[in-house]
Amino acid sequence: MRSYVLWLCFSLMFVLQGCVHATIQPSSTISKTVELKQRYYQAKTTAPDGTVLAFTVYQPHLTANQTAPLILHTHGFGLSRMKRPELSLYGFLLPTGQVVKTAWQNGYWVISYDQRGHGNSQGKIRLTDPEKEAQDVITIMNWAEKNLPQLAKNQHGVRTGMIGESYAGGVQYLASALDPRLQAIVPITTWYDIVHSLAPNGIPKSNWIGFLNLIGDWWNWNKFDPELKQAYLDTQQGLLKQSTYDFLKTHQASWFCSHNQAPRADALIIQGFRDVLFPFNEGVSAAQCIQQAQHEVHLIGVQGGHLQPFTQHSPLGSTPFWYIGKSVRCGNQQQYNLQKTILTWFEQKLKDRPSTTSLPELCVDQSPVNQFSDLKPVTSYDLKKTWIAPTASQAVFVPIYTAQQSTSITGSPLVSLNMQTTSEFENATLFISVAVKSKLTGKYTVLNDQTTPFNPAKKTSYDQIRSGLANQYGEDQMIELASVHGQLNKGDTLGLLINSESPYYQSTKQPKVETWISGKIVLPKLWDKTDSK
Repeated sequence: MRSYVLWLCFSLMFVLQGCVHATIQPSSTISKTVELKQRYYQAKTTAPDGTVLAFTVYQPHLTANQTAPLILHTHGFGLSRMKRPELSLYGFLLPTGQVVKTAWQNGYWVISYDQRGHGNSQGKIRLTDPEKEAQDVITIMNWAEKNLPQLAKNQHGVRTGMIGESYAGGVQYLASALDPRLQAIVPITTWYDIVHSLAPNGIPKSNWIGFLNLIGDWWNWNKFDPELKQAYLDTQQGLLKQSTYDFLKTHQASWFCSHNQAPRADALIIQGFRDVLFPFNEGVSAAQCIQQAQHEVHLIGVQGGHLQPFTQHSPLGSTPFWYIGKSVRCGNQQQYNLQKTILTWFEQKLKDRPSTTSLPELCVDQSPVNQFSDLKPVTSYDLKKTWIAPTASQAVFVPIYTAQQSTSITGSPLVSLNMQTTSEFENATLFISVAVKSKLTGKYTVLNDQTTPFNPAKKTSYDQIRSGLANQYGEDQMIELASVHGQLNKGDTLGLLINSESPYYQSTKQPKVETWISGKIVLPKLWDKTDSK
């Protein structure tokens, strides 16, 4: 509890400190080149709709005739920009701030900006509206081209990269789809499909949605756009309404990809397996979209991501709501420092420098997978007919597979369930987790803290709300479970742990479910210790 209080106190301290710093407006771009000193200053510009946007410009040291590309940085939901390189949350703690600070010191222009409705920027929060928040990225690039000297450019304009986590990641996909000046993006622990992330299969993640409202509309007092506020109120009732979907449907990369307007930047995506807000599936879908659009993309899987307050915990405790770690080991072989990997990515894409390391298209920490195809469900198992009647203290375990030797699993299982129950429970929701039962202790471990809701009636309504989107798996009730990555020792059993309640969906109030279930599950490849690439 103490770590959460410290986090909020630090955030408040930096917001208050930001109020005493003056804004400096630079002069227009000069035609001749001169030596530029390293410095930073505050600036503002106005979006086409009249909204004033605040940002900090980090000017690198450049010799005469030397140019530098631009990196845009923005913040997570409810936070604010890196207003100074030291005394700010991003300047001393959060990794995306550390990356851009290092880039600035190594010859990049950097602009860290407050998204509308946050920090010192005006306007209302519309949750990454392509006509508002995404257009703000374009506004800032336009300002940079007009006001910053010695920018590196190509046929599209200023050579630009972008980095940010969570809320700062979703806007990168949209802005990249709209403007080719973005050449290289690094979206971290963000969404591909925000509707499915917030209400998978039509069941809203009430705890996370409530927390987002707290830091969005209360911490940034009364900054929600009325449409967003209404969507929040609707989902808090445990329902996904057509009006909510209509408001949010274009605020996601999935809409742009399905309308032949995929992101145009090369992408280095970092996604977390313990992230119960934006699970690893989101990164996989985004990577596949960008790859199909024939742009270079790499996906790094880490253990962290968004951690639900008071339910999940960071291993270090320093960032209680979110973490990604410092390094990953791809294919159980080469280790990569994440911050250095990101900087190398920008060096390649914005300065045309050859890479000294070869990053596979897929890198999951401590997993043998290295291609997107390794994640696909390939082997089907029947789920034996099982009586589900969870007690207050224990879920029901449905076994699938017993490991004959040390085995790992990485990917997104598909499951099809048939529920046979009475009218009392016909609208019941089951919460499904992939779990491992230890041979030694008999205890269950839920892989990566993930659970997926399943309610046949709400799933049907959900598909209808999404404007008749075809079920991509060919069956009405075949659902994709949250991606998992885990290990089994010899004799351990992989299975489904099924409950009638979840700490992530506390608005789902119902009696203890009693039903027979049967069906099938399709698992990704199970890797044993003899498998190699």
